[in-house]
Amino acid sequence: MPHTVMEVLKTLPRTNCGECGQATCLAFATQVIKEGENLKRCPYLSEDAQAMAADIESQQAAGLGRRRESIAIALEALHEKVAPLDLASVAPGIGARCGEENGRPLLNMSYFGHNLQVFKDEVRYPEGVEANPWDAILLYNYIASQGGVEPTGTWITFQSLPNSVSKTKTLKRLEGELAAHFAGKQRQLEEAAARLGTEPVQTAGDADLQLVFHPLPKVPVLLLFWEADQEEDFPAQVHFLFDGSVSDYLDLESLLFLVEQLADRLMA
Repeated sequence: MPHTVMEVLKTLPRTNCGECGQATCLAFATQVIKEGENLKRCPYLSEDAQAMAADIESQQAAGLGRRRESIAIALEALHEKVAPLDLASVAPGIGARCGEENGRPLLNMSYFGHNLQVFKDEVRYPEGVEANPWDAILLYNYIASQGGVEPTGTWITFQSLPNSVSKTKTLKRLEGELAAHFAGKQRQLEEAAARLGTEPVQTAGDADLQLVFHPLPKVPVLLLFWEADQEEDFPAQVHFLFDGSVSDYLDLESLLFLVEQLADRLMA
């Protein structure tokens, strides 16, 4: 039997500290079971929860217990949104290439260095690459934007985007987790970034390391990393910046998911 929200809640500290990004432990447990959140986002897991984590990851991968509307209904709506689009016309604006298979139009699109085939109702991954239904939601939102605006080369903060105030906490959590993971390990961060096909650059500020990623063709992401300084009691810090055109391609939820995927790939 799949684990339930209440089973997860019983293993949590129930202090409602908010460090997981949710207001209460109950809300976090609900996100874990219903929305696929990572149980290990809680920094105070009990031994029982640690033992349960692997089972829950398998459960999440199988989609057991999730609300249907979290993925299925969202995808249905997005399929309807892209259905009338002429993919051949859309392709140049989002940095993709149009193709066809058995009369079905498709887009060949780069996503974190992998070439995906995106049909109007299916996302096809290269052999050996694990499929993720949340990727599909992001990709269809990206396609639906139709893009067409070239990156400006000007970097902006997430907070400068309209209506971002309520979601800033999530970005700060992701930045904090990444900074803590690579504190004292700048070289490892460089190596992880290289595996994702990027190299250090010098574009802005006084950060110890500046890395530009291209998870999607027209959505560059700048990662700034300051190494920890124990003598000055200065913790490691990470900040993400985005091209000034990003809102022409992704909504805030999609952008946060993109950052989460980038952080997970770096820490893998």
